Amino acid sequence: MVRLSLAFALLLLLGGCAERWVRPGTTEAQADATLDACQDKAAVAVQPLMVWQIVDPGGYVRERRCWISHSGREVCGFTDRWRPPRYGWVDANTGAREAWRRGCMRSQGFTFDGYRPLRLFGDGDGGAPQPVDAPRP
Repeated sequence: MVRLSLAFALLLLLGGCAERWVRPGTTEAQADATLDACQDKAAVAVQPLMVWQIVDPGGYVRERRCWISHSGREVCGFTDRWRPPRYGWVDANTGAREAWRRGCMRSQGFTFDGYRPLRLFGDGDGGAPQPVDAPRP
């Protein structure tokens, strides 16, 4: 359960960030539109290749179980339980598709400049487009 919670939290953190691609004189909106177009082209150029593989390895899981004894005291014990591996369908072409998309952006003169945080409430400037090579606050 802890693994699942951590994975979900990580997904939220990473999913909330967008790639930042820069090219002199290009606004962030234009860069995002180009990125969307490159993603669409990459999806057509590199089709999904679904393979059945282990998505969560098996292993022993230590469980703690507690109960109240006849004398009214709490007693706890530990047991090791085998958890079998889980299998699922995974797209084996994800890496190739991402490489194709990055190559598309580079071929149009963009360079990768890290990730920007998710903007939930706007950036406070009334939505005016800003060049992506403008200094960051």
